[in-house]
Amino acid sequence: EKMSKSRGNVVRPRPIVNVLGIEALRYYLLREIVFGQDGSFSYDALVGRYNSDLANGLGNLASRTLTMIDRYFCGEIPKLAVARGAEGYAPGTADFASVALTNITQLYDRFSFSLALERIWEVLAEIDKYLTVEKPWTLAEQPENRERLAKVLYTAAEGLRIITALAHPVLPKSTEKIWRQLGQTEPLSRIQLDQLAWGQLKPGTKIGKPEGIFPRVEKSEVIERIEAMEQEENKAAEALAAAPAAATPAVAAPAKIGIEDFTKVEMRVGQVKSAERVAGADRLLQLQVDIGGEVRQIVAGIALAYKAEDLIGRKVVVVTNLQPRKLRGVESNGMIVAASAGPDGAPVLAGFLEDVPVGARLK
Repeated sequence: EKMSKSRGNVVRPRPIVNVLGIEALRYYLLREIVFGQDGSFSYDALVGRYNSDLANGLGNLASRTLTMIDRYFCGEIPKLAVARGAEGYAPGTADFASVALTNITQLYDRFSFSLALERIWEVLAEIDKYLTVEKPWTLAEQPENRERLAKVLYTAAEGLRIITALAHPVLPKSTEKIWRQLGQTEPLSRIQLDQLAWGQLKPGTKIGKPEGIFPRVEKSEVIERIEAMEQEENKAAEALAAAPAAATPAVAAPAKIGIEDFTKVEMRVGQVKSAERVAGADRLLQLQVDIGGEVRQIVAGIALAYKAEDLIGRKVVVVTNLQPRKLRGVESNGMIVAASAGPDGAPVLAGFLEDVPVGARLK
């Protein structure tokens, strides 16, 4: 059944975010629904995907990999017995991840988020399978297999690093936590996916304290909590819709002034002699304006609408009898008159159709 406001069968995101977090919702939508197309949604599938992919998948891989490194190697990425690129880590797993790297980057570039995430979790499954086969918890009890244990846990940690970077566009906050736990100091947001390569994890790196990222949840309990919150939101929306619309207060007309008030404002024709941007201010230009008999320094907030060089020689309307004021540390002795136009209120300078002498007063 298609979602419809009139039918009242819409999904409200706030209860989901409050219970599972925004990243769980984002992951589900991008993983389950092809970008730009219709898709199905259910709380059962949402919580199922959370538990299988995030809790049992990424969260569990991070937890057990980092915990074993902390326990068996004093919290440091294992040093390999031989040079990387030879037998220092599992070649099959490394090759699988390296091929996937290129493919996943291309999928992101094509906005194929669902396929990209599917491929990332295939890499995760490969690392999980590798750990299951190698049984590092057993190797740790065998002193003669110390080098093999180092290889296994380095491979798992490097796989986790690659997966974390690849999942970052969809799970930014969670992957940043895992990234820091891996002892990586450069912000994950600065890592370019096309520059990722297997073997970049530096042995000897001190990892952070292993902490859980995605705790497993009880499906029925979570769905019950989400639905209860959703019902409260629906009731609030219905009450708001049933309430009589409040009358929009009329906008008071501006108070009228006498001609004597208007004549207090002195406006003259000025001509811009020079213009430059004010340092550290995106909107401000510092102008030198000839107003007839003297040149005034005026700061105007028109930099987003006008280039400084285009204003040289232009005639403008200047309010000349304002008290001086400082803008960003630059003194302004007057004000350029402009109108606000368009939805963004862009400034448009007042001007003249006919040639008017500099210094002429507006009346």
